[in-house]
Amino acid sequence: MEQRPVYLDLTKIRLPMSALSSITHRLSGMYVFFVTTPLMLFIIHNSTSSKSNYDSLVLKLEAVSIFSLITYVSILILWYHILTGVRHLIMDFFHIGESLKGSNNSAIFVIFFWILSSTSFLIFIYL
Repeated sequence: MEQRPVYLDLTKIRLPMSALSSITHRLSGMYVFFVTTPLMLFIIHNSTSSKSNYDSLVLKLEAVSIFSLITYVSILILWYHILTGVRHLIMDFFHIGESLKGSNNSAIFVIFFWILSSTSFLIFIYL
């Protein structure tokens, strides 16, 4: 009898929070590599090439614009990637939170801490 592929309804599968954290860590890594790194290199180049470029860059980042929004979102995604990376390193090196419950709790803590620190960052930037 021929075995056919099994249809998996992905909307019915509930992944644990640790799996979602791991997936978003990988996605944020790709974003950091393809968007944040070139953007930060562009900002560093413009801020160090001349005083007039630096002044215009500061004005662009102080104004509420698409450029400043993309820059701040990129910084927050980099921060999320760093936090989840540290979580993975703690799990790998110190074997803390390797159980399903421990990994779910650490994932929830990291996401909660990221939201709290990101909100504080945005309030500090825009006030």
